[in-house]
Amino acid sequence: MTKPRAALYLRQSTYREESISLELQENACRTYAEQRGYEVVATESDPGISGRTWKRPGVQKVMELIEGKDADVIVLWKWSRLSRSRLDWAVAADKVETLGGRIESATEPVDVSTSTGRFTRGMLTEMAAFESERIGDSWKEAHARRVRNGLPVSGKPRFGYTYSRESGYLADPVTGEVLRRLYLDYLAGTGFWKLAETSKEHGGPIVATGVRRMMDAGFGAGYITHRGEFVPGAHEAVITEDQWKAYKVARKERAHRPRAERGGHVYSGLVRCECGRTMTGNNFVSRNGKPTSRYNCSAPQAGGDHTNAIVTTSLDTAVLDFLRGVAALVNVEAAENKPKPLSRIDARPQIRADQSKNAARIDSLTVKYLDGDVTKEVHDRLMLKLHAEKEDLQDRLDALEVKTRTTPPTALATDLVAHWDQMPPEVKRGILGQLLDRIEVSREGGGRWNPKEIRVIPAWDA
Repeated sequence: MTKPRAALYLRQSTYREESISLELQENACRTYAEQRGYEVVATESDPGISGRTWKRPGVQKVMELIEGKDADVIVLWKWSRLSRSRLDWAVAADKVETLGGRIESATEPVDVSTSTGRFTRGMLTEMAAFESERIGDSWKEAHARRVRNGLPVSGKPRFGYTYSRESGYLADPVTGEVLRRLYLDYLAGTGFWKLAETSKEHGGPIVATGVRRMMDAGFGAGYITHRGEFVPGAHEAVITEDQWKAYKVARKERAHRPRAERGGHVYSGLVRCECGRTMTGNNFVSRNGKPTSRYNCSAPQAGGDHTNAIVTTSLDTAVLDFLRGVAALVNVEAAENKPKPLSRIDARPQIRADQSKNAARIDSLTVKYLDGDVTKEVHDRLMLKLHAEKEDLQDRLDALEVKTRTTPPTALATDLVAHWDQMPPEVKRGILGQLLDRIEVSREGGGRWNPKEIRVIPAWDA
């Protein structure tokens, strides 16, 4: 007589108090299979994966063995190892039994061929689901308590800070200052790839993506994140609130601007060809052996009728002429002490009023949902829309407040002209990004390397 074929399924719980080793589980399952005369044909495991999800490779494989008629029975250490979800358990059990297979537990044996046995298994799986929910509720409460106390959900190390249970997170004298400089350097125009070099030297994130995520999290600004929102933390910030708002505004503006930070091209994302395309910077060595840059339009590759673009020196001449003009105007106004006229009405009071209306709508929708006046589907859809509106209003307010508190962009022109030769490309690019909307290049009638016209369009005229 052919022995029943058994597939052992093991899962190590993510909950520490229930984390039984896979070795112990396998030993118990093999002993159980041997006592019942089963031939073990496979052993699959999912170490450290929650039983609340069905997306586990190990459990999928044992189910495939039953579906493919390569195994007759799935042996578990406990019923809870297969799943802690009522729905997943019911679906899995029905599928296995429909295919003529069985699911058995090595340490909680019940005869599921009887109504009493099936009831007992149901009670055991219900207890597993209840325990999963209890554990989840405990974690939620622990997380909520940490948030109320201004602590991040996890106690993992944070660059720029030291941590102890007694004192919490404290700004480190050395790395805390490095973290502060990362924010200030970004505001000065330095890209994340360059910031990553500084961070790596001091034990922080080693790639640009890691630095960006660290800075975007806002921990250095005194915040923790909870459900996608910034919440004031109990720790000390290494940058001011104004600097944090300026950083968020700069991130949003620079995220939508084409850039090639690694290339060291001053005008990346700013140069526009007459055909409307953004021109791309690339390095080359001139005839006299001097390294320089040129900007190319992609039109030739796209079937256009013009070829290469221009060299950097042509752009430098036009941009410096523009900057000198702006600097001269700023100096005249400063000497005459003329107040600058407002270019537009202050929109901040209206935005704050809109924020109050938005908050009232959120509160009203919450009350209606709790009273049963709206369904969960309607509540979730409208709440998503209201929170997006809330975030947009805050972004607009931050942008306006940053512009009123920081140095006017035109005032940067004087320093940029005075220190042009000493400034690195990324710093020039950061300042020009505030001053310029674009640099338009017209090739008609010009030479291959020098365009007929270069028009510098300031940000305030765009």
